[in-house]
Amino acid sequence: MPGRLLIPLALLGAVAGAGCGRCGGETKGSPPAPPAVALVNGEPIGADVLARELREASAGDARGDGGDVLRRRLLDELVDRTLLLQEARARSIVVGQDQVERAFLRVRAEYPGTHFDDLLAQQRLSQADLKARLADQLTVERLFEEQVYPQVQVSDAEIQRYFADHAAEFEEPEKVHVLQVVVASKEEALAVREKLRRNPQTFAEVARKSSIAPEGKGGGDLGYIGRGSGFPEVFDVTFTLPLNRVSDVTPSPYGFHIFKVVDRRAAQRRTLEQARGDIAAKLAREKRAQVQQDYVKGLRERARIEVDEKAVAGVTP
Repeated sequence: MPGRLLIPLALLGAVAGAGCGRCGGETKGSPPAPPAVALVNGEPIGADVLARELREASAGDARGDGGDVLRRRLLDELVDRTLLLQEARARSIVVGQDQVERAFLRVRAEYPGTHFDDLLAQQRLSQADLKARLADQLTVERLFEEQVYPQVQVSDAEIQRYFADHAAEFEEPEKVHVLQVVVASKEEALAVREKLRRNPQTFAEVARKSSIAPEGKGGGDLGYIGRGSGFPEVFDVTFTLPLNRVSDVTPSPYGFHIFKVVDRRAAQRRTLEQARGDIAAKLAREKRAQVQQDYVKGLRERARIEVDEKAVAGVTP
């Protein structure tokens, strides 16, 4: 499931019990371990780990949770991760360093320039910390792949039933394949439009040279769009434009647009065979999410979990 690795650093799970679970306890002369907010089968989750999670979540928590609710949710997540990693160790599940390095490079590639290092510094993480988190994430994924996901099966009957019960999902509206050039001024737009009307076959070339929109470097190709896409008052003009005709200039908050429609698809309903793959994938995702929850619930029921409520309440970002 490599797609799970390409997520913002702020969303990567903390290493449960990283302060002491990985180093085998205190050694002579080492600073004392941070106080534990919970013990999971005897393995501590440090207050510093919960504080780090709380700090990261508080910076952009979209749930609107109060402090106590957020703190409890994060602790529950740390307990779950600890249980999963314990189960993986019990089953001798390990991931190679080469896998961790590849995952690290994929995450790093998501952040251009110095943004990657800046974000690590902001979250007080080293590259080694991030690699440790990725190693845990890969380990849990492998545990799921070996012990959980094989339970998931999607039958043909389920696919057919979903298709019948969700007919509206498979209605596809009329779509047009649009190229556009966007320039900053009306004067430039009028000049470009006249040039394109004389030589409409040069539309992609002109877009690459003149368009200020992101897709300009790709010849101005927006792909297929439906009614109501983007700014409807701007883009809906394309639905009345004849094929391969260069449009009039249309203003928007982003500049001045010139369109060309190169293909048109009538409204249609996807057939069961056309939709089968998408339905199977969606149902499999839903079932995987459910069996993951059930698996963690089973681990919790068999575990010895001790929470120091006073210590939890005292944790701040």
